[in-house]
Amino acid sequence: MMASNHLFVFILLVSLVFTFLVSVDANSNAYRQGQSTTWDQAIAMAKSFVAQLTLQEKCNITSGVRGACVGNVLPVPRLNFTGMCFQDAPAGVGDGVQRATAFPPGIQIAATWDRDLFFQRAVAIGEEFRGKGVHFALGPMMNIDRSARHGRNWEGFGADPYLSGENAFYYVQGLQDQGVVATAKHYICNEQETHRSSANSRNVDWSDATNAVAYSANLDDKTIHEIYLWPFASSVAAGVGSVMCSYNRVNGTPACQNKRTLNELLKEELEFPGNVMSDWGATRSGVESALGGLDIDMPRGGNYFGYALLAAVQNESVSEARVNDMITRVMAPYYLLGQDQGCPSLDLDRDATGNNYITNRQVSSAGMILLKNTDNVLPINVNNDTYLYIYGAAAGQSNHGFGGG
Repeated sequence: MMASNHLFVFILLVSLVFTFLVSVDANSNAYRQGQSTTWDQAIAMAKSFVAQLTLQEKCNITSGVRGACVGNVLPVPRLNFTGMCFQDAPAGVGDGVQRATAFPPGIQIAATWDRDLFFQRAVAIGEEFRGKGVHFALGPMMNIDRSARHGRNWEGFGADPYLSGENAFYYVQGLQDQGVVATAKHYICNEQETHRSSANSRNVDWSDATNAVAYSANLDDKTIHEIYLWPFASSVAAGVGSVMCSYNRVNGTPACQNKRTLNELLKEELEFPGNVMSDWGATRSGVESALGGLDIDMPRGGNYFGYALLAAVQNESVSEARVNDMITRVMAPYYLLGQDQGCPSLDLDRDATGNNYITNRQVSSAGMILLKNTDNVLPINVNNDTYLYIYGAAAGQSNHGFGGG
């Protein structure tokens, strides 16, 4: 009889969990617009575009440049391709852009434990990127909070791989539903600021391990799968169009030329069909990076890819088939999200905030954590302590924006 009761309780719990998950998915999907183009169709369209390019035009697309946006892909006017804009997305449209909503950071949205709010926040962010004509949003950031001194913890989703993965999944879907390519970053094991990159990477011989200033995250296969790869796998499951490789090394090899992490884990095991772009200045080599899985170098303008890649193809260090694959991966998300049809013109000053303050207020309040002073455990005496001091970079008035201050 007792065994039967235990079985009944187990079945009841499973039913409740299933019902909860279904209700969450239903609520979130209510906001989804859906995509009319499949990855297979987008890849076919990208291959058709690539077939019309000269070798020099192909190599140009592999090398981003600075310009109106923090990163840009050059246009090909004869094919009516107007280029692409890449802009940071720490908590909304970044890089000092005005008339953009400052959304709660990743660590705060994670504290809501609410998939529906994860998605609504991403939709609002995507609307603002789309409204300004930006093609690629450089987020979400999903590195694991392993060190309290890591300067990017606020931007990510905490220390739990599953929670980070759920946030990443709904961020990607919400953003890309608005026609903006999401970029999962920083791939991979980029969990500290100290020595995460070389101060003078252009002059470093990265083939010599003694010169590799950026730290190396040394870990086994089980650890990388169960902790660090998890949120990126969730991003791929959500259909993310781009993944940004990081400054650091993984088991001794720079992340942007690491065959194990880029080709074997990401593109083969996870079957990621999109592109791998470098973090800004994270590329350490040309041929090794191209063969290792990097598809677009940002924002060098030809140091490693571009004209340098053209020379590598001409001397047969890199095959043209690999270059075709690189451009196909860069262009496939562009077609997947319909950016070739009716995408707004680029205007970073355009106000696209709409009524997003409503969503912003809801997410902000839901993510606040209040401490209850049970038995006066907190060192606060409300009768004597009449002043409250708040410390930190976000405590005072921002030094960005109109006139600073």
